[in-house]
Amino acid sequence: MKKYSILMYNFNNYEIMHEPEELDPECDYIYVTDDPTLKSDKWRIVIDPDLDGMSTFEKCYAVRFNLFKYAKTDVCIYMDGNFQIHKSLRKLYDDFMASGAELGVHVHFARTQMVPEYATWVNMRGYPQEQAFLCLRWMEAQNYDLQYKGLYEGSFRICKNTETTRMIDKMTLGALKHSLLTREGYPIERLDQTLYSFVLNRWFDDTVKIFPISPKFFFKGFLSHCAHKSNWPLPDISEFDKKGWVFNKEVDLYVG
Repeated sequence: MKKYSILMYNFNNYEIMHEPEELDPECDYIYVTDDPTLKSDKWRIVIDPDLDGMSTFEKCYAVRFNLFKYAKTDVCIYMDGNFQIHKSLRKLYDDFMASGAELGVHVHFARTQMVPEYATWVNMRGYPQEQAFLCLRWMEAQNYDLQYKGLYEGSFRICKNTETTRMIDKMTLGALKHSLLTREGYPIERLDQTLYSFVLNRWFDDTVKIFPISPKFFFKGFLSHCAHKSNWPLPDISEFDKKGWVFNKEVDLYVG
């Protein structure tokens, strides 16, 4: 049996397929797609009929927050479809296992709190202002301090298959589908990393050990984070190096 899995998805051909350049024989490389024409001798292609009829965002989050439906190993590394794997990620797996953590999160490259994150999405990515207010009010109604520091990217994480990590994902998916946060024609909330961060910070800050990954890890030669639908790597604009905020505490970050 393989030691760990790497899982990537790509729906509606939103990305081009990035073939791993170096494989670890003890890793299962899983690619979930809705395109039956895709072929690969490196990725194990998976087409899940349970996703039929869902919107693209619904498909994405149904996979992202249910990794162990597809991964049959005890540990899974999830990454977005615009990552290019250059080298084996065995070192990341070994260091994660040695840490004793259940979950490894990618600490946000520029922001630490919810309000500036929503403001950035509104101003730069066309996210609806009223939806941002709705989500923030919903968090406050559950006694969440909006000054709390801890924001995690949704593009990459590593986790063990435990009751706790499965519950975090189940609660996040539930929040994304919550009747107070969805709108007519939008059966699932668009911005998942804020709700994932909220669930993790609000309910699991004293129950799960985190392996916090620095944005600098993604510029160490193991991976490239590419512009969508291209092979062009994104530049390193991270403000973080070896320190970042997790569970409202400044901690050492893993840089690889």
